[in-house]
Parts: sequence; structure tokens; C-alpha cells
Amino acid sequence: MDTVSEIPIEAMLPKHILDIWVILLIILATIVIMTSLLLCPAMVVIIYRMRTHPILNRAV
Repeated sequence: MDTVSEIPIEAMLPKHILDIWVILLIILATIVIMTSLLLCPAMVVIIYRMRTHPILNRAV
């Protein structure tokens, strides 16, 4: 008998699916981290500019 035909396909399938999920999770985590690194400083600048705007402070 072949040793290849004795291995059930279900035994090989979860490893392949796990590899795909690991790759997808790494890609999604990278997107989330890069987006937060871009948006957090931008939001801080926007909030600072809104709080120190001369019209909102009645300086004009």
C-alpha cells in the first residue's frame, strides 16, 4: 500500500487553513498598526489646532 493514500485528507487540511489564517491575521494586524500610527498623531494635531484656534478662544 501507498503511504500517501493512508493519510486522510482531513489531517492535512487544518494545517493549511491555519497557515492561511496566520498570514491573514499578520496582514490585518499590520494594517491596524500602520493606520493607528498614521491617524493618532494626526488626530492629536487636529484636536490641538481646534483647541488653540483664535476664533474659538474669542481672541479676535
